[in-house]
Amino acid sequence: MSNPKYTYWLKSGIYSGLQKIAVLLFGIGSVLVLTRSLTKSDMGVWNLFLVYTGIIEIIRQSLIKNAVIKYINGHATEEHPHIQSAALYLNIVITVLIGILIAAFIIPVSKLLQAPPLAMVMYLFLPGLLLLVPFSHFEWVQNANADFRGIFWGYLSRQGTSFILIVAHLLIDHNITLTHLILYFDAGLVCGTIVSGYFARNFVTRQIKYHKEWFTRLWTFGRWVFGTNVSSSLFRNTDTFIISSFLGTPSVALYNVCLRISNLVDVPSQVLGDILFPKTAKMMEDGNIEMVKYYYERAVGTILAIAVPASLAIVLLPRLVIGIIAGQGYMEAVPILQITIFYGLFLPFIKQFGTIMDSIGLPKLNFYVITVTAICNIFICMFYTRQMGLMGAAYGTMTSYGICFIITQTILYRKLNTSLLNVGKYMLQFYPEAISVVQQRYLLKWKAR
Repeated sequence: MSNPKYTYWLKSGIYSGLQKIAVLLFGIGSVLVLTRSLTKSDMGVWNLFLVYTGIIEIIRQSLIKNAVIKYINGHATEEHPHIQSAALYLNIVITVLIGILIAAFIIPVSKLLQAPPLAMVMYLFLPGLLLLVPFSHFEWVQNANADFRGIFWGYLSRQGTSFILIVAHLLIDHNITLTHLILYFDAGLVCGTIVSGYFARNFVTRQIKYHKEWFTRLWTFGRWVFGTNVSSSLFRNTDTFIISSFLGTPSVALYNVCLRISNLVDVPSQVLGDILFPKTAKMMEDGNIEMVKYYYERAVGTILAIAVPASLAIVLLPRLVIGIIAGQGYMEAVPILQITIFYGLFLPFIKQFGTIMDSIGLPKLNFYVITVTAICNIFICMFYTRQMGLMGAAYGTMTSYGICFIITQTILYRKLNTSLLNVGKYMLQFYPEAISVVQQRYLLKWKAR
């Protein structure tokens, strides 16, 4: 019989994990192709575009997603149509406002970042921005119901379509431009929305009606999560913006190759964050603070059990990894990769801190912590980059993550009495327990045939 402690995590984690892995693998595949097809300058512009679209999706998700998950899991079924309707209306309002801001300010921002082509790319993205409304609504409703299957297929269709179109273009015509890339990006969104809508059809309410009370409640909860996630996103991307402003888009291309590789190690943290939030939100509704503490420590321990060996392998073989992912033209990024991989080990603690604070009803505290450290990171990165160039941006970000780690662990200890020793214990326990689960669920069944 399988270990009951892992039943929820395995069931939820399979599709959520596949979705995160698929997105990152298609991202790595795009790097493999585009680093060999675009100039470093155009590659830097494309990376800036991906940073901006990532921030846009975070803005929209933070204002709505966590609130939808929390309230659907904490209220009766008859309230769910009101929650969904309010989420959809809020989604539309936010998306339209973002579109207006892009149209108004992207040209001066592009000049500030020494990336004039970025303006054209962002304008061509505006139709895709509107498609994000239904795509994200389908995703959040499925997420709230802990059904990750449709989310996986939606993202697979979205990323896969864009990637296949890029590869097909290069097979037919070896030259590809930023205009082609953004058109294929939008085409992927069309396919992803259709597929995600098919899987979400049993969860999406047909009773779309404006409900002022729920609209206000979602906004009230989401505004703190919004502020937190915007600060967190700026925290993670400050180095990219500073590099672009100080050193130009070719340096952005070098740096972001390292970030793409580092993101592979961050997959477990992203997966368990999606699973952990509805679980801890339910525990908090039941008043079980001890279980919230347990889930945090076990989740971080599990993430580190996977991330630490992967990080060590990359640190020891950076030239091999860079050569495979980006090619010989990016070898000067090797020392940067060794730093970005190292500070990535702070991320599980910081990300799951945010998940826990939101789920136990303390989004305001989470906002203050991340915002203060994000502001500090701006000045730290600027100082280090002026002094040391491209390497300075990596050292500055590592310093900021270290500061954030100390602050978040102090708060968790005071609020939940969490222990780093317990995290280490669960990390070491993961290996024998994971082997046991695999043996019981798969190997014994295979032998019995």
